[in-house]
Order: sequence, then structure tokens, then C-alpha cells
Amino acid sequence: MKKLVVLVAGLLSVALFAQAEETQNTKENTFSMKVQIRPRAEYRNGVLFPRPKDAESTGFINNRARFSLGYERDRLSIGLSAQHVGVWGQDPQIDKNGRFILNEAWAKLDFGSGFFAKLGRQSLVYDDERIMGALDWNVAGRYHDALKLGYENTNNQLHLILAFNQNDEKTIGGTYYAPGAQPYKTMQTLWYKHLFDKSFNASFLFMNLGMEGGDAEKQNSDTKYLQTLGTNLIYTPSHWMVGGMFYYQFGKTKSGRDVSAFLWAVNAAYQIDPQWKIVARMGPTGNIRRLILCTEPIISFMVPWIISTPPLLSTD
Repeated sequence: MKKLVVLVAGLLSVALFAQAEETQNTKENTFSMKVQIRPRAEYRNGVLFPRPKDAESTGFINNRARFSLGYERDRLSIGLSAQHVGVWGQDPQIDKNGRFILNEAWAKLDFGSGFFAKLGRQSLVYDDERIMGALDWNVAGRYHDALKLGYENTNNQLHLILAFNQNDEKTIGGTYYAPGAQPYKTMQTLWYKHLFDKSFNASFLFMNLGMEGGDAEKQNSDTKYLQTLGTNLIYTPSHWMVGGMFYYQFGKTKSGRDVSAFLWAVNAAYQIDPQWKIVARMGPTGNIRRLILCTEPIISFMVPWIISTPPLLSTD
């Protein structure tokens, strides 16, 4: 009888040990999967620019089908994401040349003590996404091929982003970067955010973009540099949210024009209940002030009135 009790106890111990080891390994090796199917119907009648006289309105349905995989172990994280984007009817029923592309492919190493490095194709999302954002409203989104070095703790975040783009693997011929892919040739961005307390935080950004202004026919490189410097402030006491941003841009466009422009915006919001809030904004989008009553994330009602605002950031 004693032998039977010892044997059962031993088997239970082995089972519990195996279960604990499996749980521990599961925590160390975590896989995640996300699937997104996002169709969107649009009716356009003067969007983006005034509709020419006698021009007809238009309508279509676009779609995003995205499949994402994630892996985490110890101090390593890996992200892979592929997507197919387009308009309903754009592709034939029998399609041998699908447009399924890899929109994210990155690896992140955690060095400990708050330091990390993230390398590869990734989205760069900062502040209110005016300067750097994922552009998620667009069916394709926006991604960068970059190296991100960072340090983060409870109250501070410091990121350095570096990028260098080329069209192909060259053996000779310089570093001319033909247009049509990324809008810049090189990028260096420094971003810092400080949380003063639970209700107030401030971030600061400096970006240096190198854009190809050389001769396309001769493939001669002539990089022009454009700098952007600014801040974003957010104060959230109780049910209120008050924020503002200001950015100044200087340097040269890719065509060699001098740039001196600024971008600003202020906004305030009051949370009526968990579903409804009122938002008032004054900023650069179309030189319009907006009073918005919205229920998140479905409906928003905007009441604009036109005012005169300063120049926007240059988009030469």
C-alpha cells in the first residue's frame, strides 16, 4: 500500500512538474495571430479637391485583408504581417499574379534596463500622428524600413529612428534614389516624451529628411535636407482633455526651394459619458475650426466654420 501511495505521489509530482514546465515555456514562447478584414464603401463628390464643373460623382468599395503573426520569447519579439488591398472588382476571378505583400517584418531586441532596438519594416506612430503615423484610415496603411533605438521607463520615452533607402542592390553608380517608393532617401528622427504626472505629458520631435534632388537621367545624387522641429502637449484633468501642438519646418525641398513654414493646432474635449464626448478643434486641416459631437468609435458630427490660418507644412 505504501508503495502504491509513493508511486501515485511520484506520478503526480512528475505531472505537476511537466505542467509547470509547459506553462513556463508557454510564457517564454508566445505566439499570437491577428486577422483583419476591412471593407469600406465610399461615395465621393468633391473629396480631396473641389469637383470640376459638370464632373460626375463616383463610388467604390475598397478592402483590406491583413494577416499578422507575432512571436515573443524572453527578450526577443518578432512581428510579421501580410496584406492584400484593393477595390472590389479590381482583380480577375482567376488571378495567377496576386498582390499579397509583406507590410510588416521586424525584430525587437530588449537589452534590459529599458533599452531596446527594433529593426525592419514597421509602422512609426507618434503623438496625434500628424507628423508620423500609421495612416490607418488608408486601406494600405503606412510603413517604414528603419532601425529604431530606444530607452523607456515609467515616465520617459526616448527613440532614435534611422533609415537609408535605395531602389536596388547596386555594385557601382552612387546612391541615386529614384522616386516612386519611399518619399525620402534618408531619415534621422529623435523623439522624446515625458510624463509629468497622470494628467499631463509633453513630447518633442526633431526630424531630418534627406530627399533625392539629383538628375534622374544621369543618376547623379544630390540630397536635399528638410528639418522639422516641434512639440505636442496633452493635459487630461478629470473628464477633460486639452491639447496642442506646434511644429516648425525649415531647410530645402528636393527641388532646392527654401522652406520656412509652421503647423499648429489646439483642441479640447469633454467626456460626457463612456460613449459620448464633445470635441472642439482649431487647426490646419482645410483652414477649418471644428466642433465635433462624437460617439466612439462609430459616429461623429462636425460643425465647421471657416477662418484664416497660417501656412501649413511644406509638401513640395
